[in-house]
Amino acid sequence: MVIRFPDELRTVVIAHPGVPLELVDELTHLSYVLLPADEFERLKTTAEDQLSDTYPAQMESAMRVGWADPQMDEYNDYDAHRQPS
Repeated sequence: MVIRFPDELRTVVIAHPGVPLELVDELTHLSYVLLPADEFERLKTTAEDQLSDTYPAQMESAMRVGWADPQMDEYNDYDAHRQPS
C-alpha cells in the first residue's frame, strides 16, 4: 500500500535528511519509524542474512538435544497426532 506524504511530514523529512523519523499514533500510542525504502531494504537483507547464518548452529543444537530421535518424528505431522480437545 502506498500512502502519500502530507506536506507537514515532507517538511520534516527534508529538514532531517537521512535521519529515521519516529511517528507516534496518538490514538493507539504505537510508534513507527519512517526511513527511506532503500535503507529499509538494506536493513532487512542484513537481518535475514544474520538469521540464516545461525541455521547450522540451530540444527546442531536440535540434534544434540534429541530431535533426531525417531520418537520425535510425530512432530513432523503434529496435527495428525494431536488429541482432540
